Amino acid sequence: MTRAAAVLVVDDEPDIRELLAQTLCLAGFDVSCAATGIEAMQRLGGRAPDVVVLDVLLPDLDGFEIARMMRRAGHGMPVLFLTAPGAADRCTGPAGEADACVAKPFSLEEVVLRVRALLGRTRDTDAPPPRPDAQPHRPDAQPHRPDGPSAEAPAHSPVRRSAADLHWVPW
Repeated sequence: MTRAAAVLVVDDEPDIRELLAQTLCLAGFDVSCAATGIEAMQRLGGRAPDVVVLDVLLPDLDGFEIARMMRRAGHGMPVLFLTAPGAADRCTGPAGEADACVAKPFSLEEVVLRVRALLGRTRDTDAPPPRPDAQPHRPDAQPHRPDGPSAEAPAHSPVRRSAADLHWVPW
């Protein structure tokens, strides 16, 4: 039996960190979390994760520096950066430290798919299958919003999200 792939989620926003952790756990991954760059580097001392999901803007160190420190320490696991909109090209170019980037606000499904893709490039075994009790994604499903129907923003208008906007949407 193969072990579940380990994912380290590093984000200083508790709601985003928890949402990512729950989503990745439901997808079958073994997830640990860190709120700062220093905490992330300390977690690398134990069981090294197979993939790191890393926010670019952290209070103590930026994600680019953390990725460089991980590489210098001999950790070769892939890094998925969570970036500001429009900044994705800076983290995957020739000087970038990330193996992939997802711009905030992001789709949880996209994060899971990117983590699986990164694992497919680096592991001999496949990414873990979804948990048996997990619901498959339904493209026709409407997002659940306890405060009423979901309002779609026009494509040209900027979307700002805060922790209060995060709602768990099982798929």
